Amino acid sequence: MVKAHVSRTLGPIHFEDLDPHRFEDLVRQLAYDFRVWKSIESTGRGGADDGFDVRAYEHAEQREERDSSDEEQDEPRHPMEGNLWMIQCKREKEVGPSKVTRIIAEGVDTEDPPYGYVLAAPVHFSKAAHDKFREGLRSRGVMEFFLWGAGELEDMLYQPKNDRILFAFFGISLVTRRRSRTTEVRATVSAKNKLMRALGDEPRHKTVLLRDLADEQYPYEGEVLDFDKRPRWQEYDVVEFAPQGIVVLEREEFAYVDQEKMQWDATPAINLSRTVERRSDDEHAMLAVKGHWELFPRRNRAKLVTHGLVRFDSIALIDDRGDSDYSCPHIFIEFDAKRGGLAGRRSFLELNQNVRKSLDGLSRTSVFPKEFSPPAFGTIHAERALSVDEQTRAATRHLDGGITIYCEQHQYEFLKARDVIPIDGMSQEGKQVLVKVTNIQVRKGAEIIALYDNDPHLRHLVERQLGREVKPRERIEVIEASTIYAWQIEQNRPVI
Repeated sequence: MVKAHVSRTLGPIHFEDLDPHRFEDLVRQLAYDFRVWKSIESTGRGGADDGFDVRAYEHAEQREERDSSDEEQDEPRHPMEGNLWMIQCKREKEVGPSKVTRIIAEGVDTEDPPYGYVLAAPVHFSKAAHDKFREGLRSRGVMEFFLWGAGELEDMLYQPKNDRILFAFFGISLVTRRRSRTTEVRATVSAKNKLMRALGDEPRHKTVLLRDLADEQYPYEGEVLDFDKRPRWQEYDVVEFAPQGIVVLEREEFAYVDQEKMQWDATPAINLSRTVERRSDDEHAMLAVKGHWELFPRRNRAKLVTHGLVRFDSIALIDDRGDSDYSCPHIFIEFDAKRGGLAGRRSFLELNQNVRKSLDGLSRTSVFPKEFSPPAFGTIHAERALSVDEQTRAATRHLDGGITIYCEQHQYEFLKARDVIPIDGMSQEGKQVLVKVTNIQVRKGAEIIALYDNDPHLRHLVERQLGREVKPRERIEVIEASTIYAWQIEQNRPVI
């Protein structure tokens, strides 16, 4: 429904933006928590550093004093003494194995080596460089040594304890980002809970009004010149709550589907969503489109449904009481020029009995005209009637006006689509029950038998209406019709 969003991450830290002295300052800041130091000295900035950029003395345990009976005693260590560490900083673009060897040879005295050594450079050291680094320092008697490349420096900077350093040198604060994210999550949860309280656990068929946060003309549509193309507020039916937000019904259109040929079509002429305000001419248009749609075989009738998502994290404000024009909850969102207040859309076909059919794998055909003729009736067969069994007659009252009759071929050859005919022996409030024929098909017996597996009740219905079993090679007439009222004939209007 909603397009996937790329996760927000940090790119590589731009160490190259630091001049050599600032890079040295950065490494020295990171070194403070590396060991327990007696002192750290920045020697590189003053010049004549003898190869040292940073010199540090690590706290070392005092040697135990010898027994007083010993003839000779070591002189006590001065409190400021400790293990000497040498930290060299090279803010260069490339530091290969040979260069590592040269840096060590120039900087580490084999006669008086430091206890520990760190080489820091904003590069990605190769395995060969690591090997040369280790070999060179071990051969010179250095006890501990570390190679800090770009990866190691980034790892240290992203630690929470070093967030102040990351911000001081690069203007990035992960702590601030976490606090900002906490605020966002808190607002999202608050919006979700407020909507759930306003709409209840079963929000279907309740409505919400999406409003553009930047709009100042509500509720006067005439003040917005392009309101028809870009409405600044729109009422929607709520479908359900989803983990990311609420799902609303944006459009519902008359559609066609042929599951055998894997084809579909729909007409945008009418939006059947109940929140759409219709004028009288819209009603006539809807009747014309519906009249055309009803002529499809019932198995080919569908609705194209489009759902939209209103994300909780995009909601700026919720007015759960609404106003006199729209008493439903008002949701304020920064509207997008193309998407309005909806974060995404998903369309599917809705078949009989509310079965959903994905559009994936279906190709679009063209069965709806661009313009629809006004609805009309064919012949009114007042002197004839459809003969149906008692169970079909009883079921007709509970089928929302729809009826399907299976009969012998040519039994009702006088009927055509749009004709009106009463049902024999059936009346309501003293008046005959009439049906409008919407579709007539002649189907092979084998085709009908093949449908039995998918519809266990179909076999019983067909054999009951025919009074016998269907033969594979015979042809059966299938009449589909919808119930109507006499006043609809007088007004020349089809069933609504």
